Amino acid sequence: MDAPGRAGRIKAEINVTPLVDIVLVLLIIFIVITPAVNSAVKLPLARHSVRPGAPGRTLSLLYSAARDPLTGKVTGPARVLVDAGAAGRGEPLGFSLADPAGRRGLQAFIAGQVRGLEDRRVFVKADADLPFRYVDELFQVCREAGASEAAIVTGEDRRPEGGP
Repeated sequence: MDAPGRAGRIKAEINVTPLVDIVLVLLIIFIVITPAVNSAVKLPLARHSVRPGAPGRTLSLLYSAARDPLTGKVTGPARVLVDAGAAGRGEPLGFSLADPAGRRGLQAFIAGQVRGLEDRRVFVKADADLPFRYVDELFQVCREAGASEAAIVTGEDRRPEGGP
């Protein structure tokens, strides 16, 4: 026979089952929501452009997207074009970042142009449909060539102040 009072004792154990249930539900919610949040982030570019100094005192590069002629979809980057005024010629110079020779040629050109500039910034006018990884690659080429920084120049907003 058991000792008196032993059968009616209160158990001193914590029931963790509800806590585990809540933690698992929260974990599932975060697992489901996280990929949707990461893929939905799209950064729009500002519509106001940077106004560089006097012409000829800055270096501007044009970087457009190559498109499929039938579908119009972006297939990758086109050649990097240098403004005609900066190149000193009637037609713009073009460099391809896809081949090493074009990349080295662009670096040499940028290095020669920014060496004499007080403001060693390079302005990049990139196509809005061009994936940013290509623009970032151009930024790296500019920095390797001696530019202090590279800045994206976007189209100006032609709407009146306070307009929609």
